[in-house]
Amino acid sequence: MVLLGVRGVVVVKHSLQTGPCVAARAPADTVPVTDAATANAIQAVWRIESAKLIAGLTRVVRDVGLAEELAQDALVAALERWPTTGIPDKPAAWLMATARNRAIDQMRRRQTADRKYAELGRDLQEQEQEAPDYDTALDDDVGDDLLRLVFIACHPSLPTESQIALTLRMLGGLTTDEIARAFLVQDTTIQQRIVRAKRTLAGINAEFELPRGADRAARIASVLTVLYLIFNEGYSATAGDDLTRPALAQEAMRLGRVLAGLAPDDGDVHGLVALMELQASRMHARTNAAGEPVLLLDQDRSRWDQSLIRHGLAALARAEQLGNGTGTYTLQAGIAACHARAHQAGDTDWARIASLYDALAVQARSPVVELNRAVAHAMAFGPEAGLALADALMGEPSLRAYHLLPSARADFLAKLGRNDEARAEFERAASMTQNMRERTLLLGRAAEL
Repeated sequence: MVLLGVRGVVVVKHSLQTGPCVAARAPADTVPVTDAATANAIQAVWRIESAKLIAGLTRVVRDVGLAEELAQDALVAALERWPTTGIPDKPAAWLMATARNRAIDQMRRRQTADRKYAELGRDLQEQEQEAPDYDTALDDDVGDDLLRLVFIACHPSLPTESQIALTLRMLGGLTTDEIARAFLVQDTTIQQRIVRAKRTLAGINAEFELPRGADRAARIASVLTVLYLIFNEGYSATAGDDLTRPALAQEAMRLGRVLAGLAPDDGDVHGLVALMELQASRMHARTNAAGEPVLLLDQDRSRWDQSLIRHGLAALARAEQLGNGTGTYTLQAGIAACHARAHQAGDTDWARIASLYDALAVQARSPVVELNRAVAHAMAFGPEAGLALADALMGEPSLRAYHLLPSARADFLAKLGRNDEARAEFERAASMTQNMRERTLLLGRAAEL
């Protein structure tokens, strides 16, 4: 849940407690390149084209791990050659051709390969003899290939942390180091998770095919959950010295837009895109020049990104058209839209937000949703209403270490003039959070009382 709090209202979100995981190979961008400008250009090409490249190779070799290895081998070759030869006119086609040549070489070396790989080798050699247009080949069926890759990355046999890592690695083109830094874990942890994920996919012989019917609906729900968790961690970091990790949130939005293009008639997809874009529109206003948190009612709304707001509202309209506005992501996007449409904090339609949270509690009841609902009711109907709902959550086991529950109660108590109780709750919340910016904010609130 990503609802930004206001003065006296907390930020409440689902906490991502496990870091992601990513590719087992050493990242190819560790290859030394003397020409910095060329190296940066190569990295830009890789970020843009890597997902299509891996998806196209997976369709050919039917093995996502092998496809990624071939793609990375091609990237290494580019890092070695392009500083001397220059970047080709069609860099994506060059990478695909190089990767396919590597696949042919592997087939020739593997004298004991099974029939599947022998046939693959013959097919690739025939394609090579026919001098194919690799640029066209890369674009053929790219939509289906990318969607297949999305479903493989979020295969139900993988734990969530592995799904997140594979998504960032194969669709986002992030290196193991980048993902490890984003989630504050060691490179080795990321690499080990990726190794296990690839072994799992190979062990179950995961098919590179689009699931259908109920299976597809269930799988796309997992994909959306992964993007949601990635965005949440970027929007409000679980731990560390920074309140946000904008690059991670931007990557989740980019992948969401890709998915919306691949599944244009899925209301939940558009709902999630709307939610992320509307929330991200406030990113720059969430901190001051010193990196300290600025709560919603105190934010300079002129710093909100109007382009993201327009795109988010358009995606919300599409989601409501496709799904009648009842999906969980669409409901949350509707809440974010109430904030986006309010030019001044006092213009916020808190009654509407409270009603949307009531609907969300019916659709996806959880302790975190209920805590958000308490915040909304406090703003709409007074702190007593919010405190009553928050107090009902005090015995919830899953919230025992959740710092935002005592933080919310502290806000409500302070508004009711019960300062001693509020100060104790702010201090308790500060002792529970892993994020240093949030801790500083909470201790400051306690000191004010």
